[in-house]
Amino acid sequence: MELNHQKFSARPLIELTLASVFWGFGFVATIWALRFLSPPAVIVYRFLIAFVFGTLILLARRTPWSSVMAESKIALGGGFFLFLTLALQTTGLMHTTATKSAFITTTYVIIVPLLSHYFLKNRVSALHWLWVAVALIGTVLIINLKEADLAWGDFFTFLCAIAAAVHILYVDQISSRSRSPFIFNVMQSFWAGLFGLAFFPFTEKWQLGLLDQRGWTGLLALAFGSTLLGFFLQVRAQKLISAPVASILFLLESPFSFVFAYFLLQERLNALQFFGAFLILVACLGASLKQKPHVLVIEP
Repeated sequence: MELNHQKFSARPLIELTLASVFWGFGFVATIWALRFLSPPAVIVYRFLIAFVFGTLILLARRTPWSSVMAESKIALGGGFFLFLTLALQTTGLMHTTATKSAFITTTYVIIVPLLSHYFLKNRVSALHWLWVAVALIGTVLIINLKEADLAWGDFFTFLCAIAAAVHILYVDQISSRSRSPFIFNVMQSFWAGLFGLAFFPFTEKWQLGLLDQRGWTGLLALAFGSTLLGFFLQVRAQKLISAPVASILFLLESPFSFVFAYFLLQERLNALQFFGAFLILVACLGASLKQKPHVLVIEP
């Protein structure tokens, strides 16, 4: 879609910025929920709540059952990779900070074209390899290897970025078969929640009655803000916005996460970590400016 043939609209810019706010707050929301629930419980509840309310919207719109079933079939793979992504991210957030998790997760922007290069035979430019090196340096700085107790959380978060990249490539491959991104997301949430249920027998912290006000705020913010509303705003906005502008706005997730974590969790970064976060943002921005936009971007 060529934007030079369309009238400028501020709506997609506002919608993507709002989606980035939801995703940035999602890291804090996850930590609030994890104080009372185990990672599998957080994943199951966030996706099943999103699925239930998404289904109510579909019923209110009298969506044909055939459309739901068609989207459900192609959403199965997306649901699995989405579950894997957020299982790794949620587990990582038990052992690292919201700010570090946000900036490390952002590196999926770098990873997507690398996986596309090796598995889909799409050429990666020499400049992109430079951005990869810059992002890796930034990741090492923000991880702060001296803090050994946080190393495992950062490792799981980096695996999350890889899983998110795989998910984005999967959806990119099947996006032409999807007729409704909203139905796709509702059914993807169903499958992701269902995969999470398999881990319920291994968790002790699943009772919703344990949640306090912040715990409920975090869980509902994940279900409605990050999972249901954030995705809807992103997909609708990308119909009217160019890839470079969209990439810039997606990167707002990390600084938004830092702001929320600074005031709500009292998280701080030292000078080297600030520089590492800056390098990650610069690398991801540089890499994304030349990349084809993808239909889905998965965040907390």
